Amino acid sequence: MTRELHGTAALLRLALKRDRIRLPVWLIAVGLLLAGGGQELAQVFSSPAERQVRATLMGQPSGIFLGGPGYGLDDYTVGAMMANEYTLFIVVAVAIMALQMAVRHTRGEESAGRIELLRSTRVGRHAAPAAATLMLIITAALIMVVCAGSMLTLELPVRDSVAYGAGIGLQVLVFGAVGLLCAQLSSTPRGAMGLGLAVLGAAVVVRGVGDIMEMHGSWISWFSPIAWAMQTRAFVELRWWPLLPAVGLSLVLTLAAMTLQSRRDLDAGLLPQRSGRAHAVGYLRGPLGLGLRLTRTSSLTWLIALVLLAVTYGTLAPSMRDSFGDLPPSYQALMGGSDRAVQGYLDLAMTTLACGAAALAVALVSRLHGEETETRTELVLSLPIARMRWLLGWWALALIVSATVLFLSTLVLAATTDAVLTLDSVYSDLLLTWATYLPSLALLTSIAALVYALSPRLTVLGWVPVLFVVVIAILGPLLNVPSWLADLSPFHHVARLATDSVADAAALTWVTTAALLAVALAFAAFRRRDVPGR
Repeated sequence: MTRELHGTAALLRLALKRDRIRLPVWLIAVGLLLAGGGQELAQVFSSPAERQVRATLMGQPSGIFLGGPGYGLDDYTVGAMMANEYTLFIVVAVAIMALQMAVRHTRGEESAGRIELLRSTRVGRHAAPAAATLMLIITAALIMVVCAGSMLTLELPVRDSVAYGAGIGLQVLVFGAVGLLCAQLSSTPRGAMGLGLAVLGAAVVVRGVGDIMEMHGSWISWFSPIAWAMQTRAFVELRWWPLLPAVGLSLVLTLAAMTLQSRRDLDAGLLPQRSGRAHAVGYLRGPLGLGLRLTRTSSLTWLIALVLLAVTYGTLAPSMRDSFGDLPPSYQALMGGSDRAVQGYLDLAMTTLACGAAALAVALVSRLHGEETETRTELVLSLPIARMRWLLGWWALALIVSATVLFLSTLVLAATTDAVLTLDSVYSDLLLTWATYLPSLALLTSIAALVYALSPRLTVLGWVPVLFVVVIAILGPLLNVPSWLADLSPFHHVARLATDSVADAAALTWVTTAALLAVALAFAAFRRRDVPGR
């Protein structure tokens, strides 16, 4: 075993050096979101009466699905508010970070050929996953400190703050271990990441559905590791034992990943790969067709995930109307009736689906970096294919696929809502909303293409506008962000069902113009740099 782990310390130092920028950015983002969001919530809902009105909304099925199991709603303190309304978003963020870290330092290194080069020296078979595991442990500890420290800045109890941070930190270990296991199953980093994201999506849905079935969580909720962090009841009725399953699952999955690595060949995955065609089909002759073929699995995965999310939102729409009578009269008057409440709920559903479609668009454009590092771009451009055609093909692919996925999920949302609830013109209203999201998708796609065209190494910066849009769209109402900041988000100018407002035509014109300008700059930059470039 000592021989198998030889070189772990050196690989850990290498991993720390490679993530010397990425990891601090994640830590700062998580800390600012928790501390800044908590300060804003404490100011907006400063009195117990205001917090109790908020607790009534969070006790609705939609609030439980997007928040937590509802502990502390009878006495909604700032701590209970943070635990109910921020935990899910933070857990999903750190889970994605952990999956990326685990896959990047194992399957990613293997696919790039660096593990084979290192293994030719005195580096053991299990050194890479062991170094990745230690990296995850360090990251989990840092996340725990950041989350606990953020809670302490809100003057919340120390023990509860530490428990809250520990619950979030253990999610890094759980989903990091999931990433290590998926890296053994798939033969490509994209496949491993796709499997990991599928597990994360299933965990989110299982936790949400289980908590909706029964207040404070049903037995189904416990099948999701996300529920374990929430079941600590931090800031309400603290208990530590729900964190034990997270420790056990992390250990089991990590040992399973180590065992499976011993049973496969280097650069191979355990899942069988289907043999390809002897001759390529005709549509692969162009960049658009080739890109569609390379991304069909990930695109289908995103489609299934957003369709399932749309079904979940649609089936929960009646509960929003049924629970409208439980709200205080002042809130009922403010929301404008039960139908308005349902329409506001559908607006939230469309915003969530659009955020997913935007993430898909940027993910597809980000594939250009991988195509370039794997030398496929250089090979394609050696043929009589212009650079503009290559970049335009991938840009069009990202926009068309993301728009199509959003269109299909919107239809499913409308059909599901119409099947369980009588609501006038739900199809036409939702499809109109879908159409107003298209300029925003085009802008985010163009910005991602521009970042790649300037420097492939900076491709990750293409996710920054998506993160901004998601924070403003989902958390903006909670944080009470200034109007000028909300106006910077292209999603802020779409049509809304709850207010009967059409889209801001002037704003959407500017968004479309900015999208065309960004893609034109991307073409100009891509023509002037080397391939492969830095």
